[in-house]
This record gives sequence, C-alpha cells and structure tokens, in this order.
Amino acid sequence: MATTIELSLNELQQQLTEALTAGAGIVFFVHSLQAFNMFLPGDKDMYTHEMKSLRKQLRRGTIVDIRAGDDFHVNGNTLYPLEVKFDSVECYAYMLLRQQGNFTDSEYTPYFFSKLDKRDAFLKWLLK
Repeated sequence: MATTIELSLNELQQQLTEALTAGAGIVFFVHSLQAFNMFLPGDKDMYTHEMKSLRKQLRRGTIVDIRAGDDFHVNGNTLYPLEVKFDSVECYAYMLLRQQGNFTDSEYTPYFFSKLDKRDAFLKWLLK
C-alpha cells in the first residue's frame, strides 16, 4: 500500500521562518513528524545527542552520504544546509523547498545551520 504525504511550500517556509525568529541555531526535518524541528542555543544536550547520533549513523552506513549544500534563502534569511542522505529515506519536503522540480533533491534531508562556520565545522567533525 502506498503512503501519501501532504506538504505545503508555504507551511514549510513558515516553519523555517518561525525557527529563525525563535533564534534557532539548527533546523532539521523530522520524517516521523513530516515537519521541521529546531535546536535553540540552550538545547546543548539535545544538540550534542543528535550530532553524535548522526556520526554513529554515518559510521554504521545508515547515512550513505553527507555534504554541504548550497546556501538556502527563505524570507530574507540565509541558511547553510548540511545535506544528509539516509539509506532508503526520501525527503520530499526538501525537494519542495528547493523549488527546482528535481526529484534527486528528495534524496537528502536538510539540517539547516544559521551560521556557515558552524555547519562547516560540524561537517569536518562528522567526516574525521
């Protein structure tokens, strides 16, 4: 039986904008919720847990690729995506947000960073 998901470009952009307004350092898509979640500056323990989890998944092969994405602009804000390719997981929300109509965009799940240097440092740490 096929699974049907309903996504709205406006709602996804609104979720990102609200996260940025709240001061989020990282905004990431949660597949089980079909929505974005965020880490605020005070969420250090949760942030650390998530980042260690990503590193473990990369080493186990659950994550099959990880890369820095192109700068992403939403409502006058620039975000710096870390694109994570999970084995057999599609992220149509990312495809929709990128607005290019390219289904290969759905192969990656975005972790949007508000600061370029933080994204690049995290990527370096993941890959070492």
